[in-house]
Amino acid sequence: MIKLKYASPVTHTPAADETHTPTLFGLYPQGEPVATQSTQERLDAMKCALKHRLQPPVAITCNPHRIGKNSCVAIHLEDGRGKRADILLTQEGRASLPLDNEFGSPRWYVNVPDAADMVYMTLWVSSIFQE
Repeated sequence: MIKLKYASPVTHTPAADETHTPTLFGLYPQGEPVATQSTQERLDAMKCALKHRLQPPVAITCNPHRIGKNSCVAIHLEDGRGKRADILLTQEGRASLPLDNEFGSPRWYVNVPDAADMVYMTLWVSSIFQE
């Protein structure tokens, strides 16, 4: 069994003069991971939508692959009733999370800017049903 370290992100309000970076999470060598208020709101909406659709226990399968030049991780979640959710994480240099009107569709698309956000987002999804 492999256990990966995961710390929940702390909500961070950027200073007025802080430049925007296209990341979902601030992942610093020391200290807690951070997410902006708007990112945290989208993550909370995604978490609520997953918990509304699926009931524990939930099996999670991750399949890394490439689409063209973009690295991806397809995350498949399925509960004991056969209810499913599929999340496609794509590394393409920008960050975006699903909007509320997208949660009704079978697959949700998440764009991440780099590998660090891809790994962290995968860990975040897996932590939802471990609480």
